[in-house]
This record gives sequence, structure tokens and C-alpha cells, in this order.
Amino acid sequence: MNRQAVFVFDAEINQKKEGETYVSEERNIIQIRVNKEIARNDINRFRTSIGGMVLDVVAYIVHILNEALKRRASDIHFEPHSKGLRIRQRVDGFLVEVAQVKPNDASAIISRLKIMGNLDIGEKRMPQDGTLTFTQLEGSYDVRISTIPTIHGEKVVLRFIKNRPEVNSLNDLGMSSTQLEQTERLLNRASGLVIVTGPTGSGKTTTLYAMLKYLNVVENNIITLEDPVELQIEGINQVQIHPKAGLTFAKSLRAALRQDPDIIMIGEIRDRETADIAIGAALTGHLVFTTLHTSDGASVVTRLLDMNIEAYRVAAALSGIIAQRLVRLVCKHCKGDRCSSCGNIGYAGRTGAFEVIAVDEPFKELIVDHVPLYQLRKYLRSQGIPSLKEAIMRKVDEGLTTQNECMRVINDEEEKILEV
Repeated sequence: MNRQAVFVFDAEINQKKEGETYVSEERNIIQIRVNKEIARNDINRFRTSIGGMVLDVVAYIVHILNEALKRRASDIHFEPHSKGLRIRQRVDGFLVEVAQVKPNDASAIISRLKIMGNLDIGEKRMPQDGTLTFTQLEGSYDVRISTIPTIHGEKVVLRFIKNRPEVNSLNDLGMSSTQLEQTERLLNRASGLVIVTGPTGSGKTTTLYAMLKYLNVVENNIITLEDPVELQIEGINQVQIHPKAGLTFAKSLRAALRQDPDIIMIGEIRDRETADIAIGAALTGHLVFTTLHTSDGASVVTRLLDMNIEAYRVAAALSGIIAQRLVRLVCKHCKGDRCSSCGNIGYAGRTGAFEVIAVDEPFKELIVDHVPLYQLRKYLRSQGIPSLKEAIMRKVDEGLTTQNECMRVINDEEEKILEV
């Protein structure tokens, strides 16, 4: 079937006399059929040359996936535009362009990716999600595939999730020895609420899993509520949240409390109801840890109060706060001068910078008194607790990262906040 066939089908449909709704539905069905046939033809026609080798579309996609994993990429973006298809990889939080594909070959790549993810290649008007498995010598990966229609065609994003990954320990996160000791003391408590905070992409999930690994002993009954479950850990009861099915964080948390838990991890507090139940659990003898999105540790208090949680309950339940950012590490091979090992970026890998707060009685009194945010920050600095900016600058002094990276992570607006 060729591209002109769609006009033949259109003519046939227009001969129908059973109403516009029927005509529209028939047109959509036939358009999908035509899209599928065109996609198959594009896939079969695709050929490209890399390093003197002629690759079909499957071999080319495998090449792209392998190169992404070599660079430690977390995501691959296939982005259509007026002149073809741009392919970018996200490495250490940054998008890097790796290829430009001609317009005639773009549709073949997108269609093949959709087939690999068990998506409908004929449906181009609606977003779709799927998964595929990619195996290489270093291990097997689950790859999440997501599509979205744009004005130039479908954009596809692949995200790598390694099967049976090694969960980081607390020692691997980048905390100072003092911060590590404080964190371990917080986790060794029988009850209380520990909140990990930071913007999206700051490594909060990695910290949560490191905390789970530390606590995962036979004496502890641990239940996690996650959306999604990023890593599976033996010995821990992990619950996948399904909001569309009615299984929310709040409903799951109520159920978890009837399962005789010692420790509960909540992926994120998104509303007052979940916050209220979490605080109640911490006050009734459970160790609870979760995440929020705030700029620093002190802002966690104001966020909870903004959810209309009573100040005395926040003060009573809150035992610790861990605020964090991720900073890129200077490449060990070129020391930032750029080389093939770091993909000519100058950085390779990331580490965390932290503000660890063990909530003491004076801090609890400040919470109950509803003092302004700047006074909470001022108290923390008076107690010798380094701000996030100070923690990042220490990474610069140690030669682990650069001043430019420090300024990138903390923008001008945040600098005014975090230097207090």
C-alpha cells in the first residue's frame, strides 16, 4: 500500500451516507491502517552507514542504545523537527546531542521504537507508554518508552532502568562523616518523621533507597509506598501506587498501618491527607521517611504548615530533615579539560551535597512559635549546620567539582536563600 492509498479510502468513505460520526470513525480506522503500512515500508527501506558498516533500523537503534549506556545516559530523546530527527542523551543531568537523522529516515526509527515497546504504530495522534527489555554484556535493562505527538511528528523518550541494580549505601551518597553519623542516628530511632527534600532530579530517591538498604534487616518490617517502584529490594514490602484505580498514597498508608510495620517509606507527600496520616504514624511509634519539594531544610517546616498541619504536631513528629542537590564530578581522566572518557564534557558522574538537620528541642519550639522562615535558617546556621551552598563549596575546595558547577546548581534566586 502506498501513500496515495489514503485518498482512495477517503473517496470510499465519503460515499457512505450514514452520518458524519460514522464517516469520522471510519476515516480514523483507515488512517491508522495506512499509517501502519507506511511505517512498515519506512522500516524496511531504512539503511545507514556507521564506521563503514551498513545498518538497518534495528541495528541502528541497538547502536544508539549501546552508545547511550557507554556514556551512562539515563534517557534518550528522539525529537522530530522540520529538518529531520534530533537524538539527544541525558548524561549526569545534561542533554547532549549525539545524532541528526534525515527526514526520510526519522519515521522508520520512531516506528521501530514503537514496535519494540509494543505500541500501536498506526496511532500517531495520542501519547503512548510502554516498556522493552534491552540486554548487553554489562546487564539487562528495562526501558520505559513514552511518545507524545508534536507539530513535526511523534517525540519518543527512552528511560533506562537496570534490572537487579546495586542499591547505593549511605557511604556512597557524598555526605561528610558528620552528616553520615547524624543520618545514621536518625535512622536508628524507633520512631519519628525524616523528610528528604530537594527539587526534581536532586537524587532524593537514591537517598531513600540507601536509607532502606541501611534499615533492611530481618528484625524490621518495612513497607514502602511508591509511584513508581524504581528498584526492587529483597526483604522489603513495596507497594505500587495506582491513583487511577483509587490506590492513593493516603489509602495505601492507612492500609500499611494495619500491617504491623516498624518502618514506612512514602515516596512523596503530595497532599494534606497523606501528610496528616504520616505525622500520625510517626507519633504512634513508627519510623516514617518521605520526600518533599522545597529549596532547603528549613522550608520543609513552612511547607507542612502551609498544608494546614498543626504546628505542635509538626514539631512533635519531625525528627530529621535532609536537603540535597546533585553536582557533577570533574572527570578523573582529564581533570576537566575534556576527553573521550567523559564525552568531551569535562565531567563524569555526580555526587550529593547535603544539609542534614537533626531536629532538636529549640528548633521544635521555633516551629510551635510560628517564627518566620529566615529565623529558622538563622538558628540552623548558629548551630554550625552547613547550608547547601556551603556543602557544595566544600566539594569545590576538595577538587571534586568546579565553581561553575556550583553556580549552575544554585541559581541567583536560590543563592539568596541558601546563603542565609
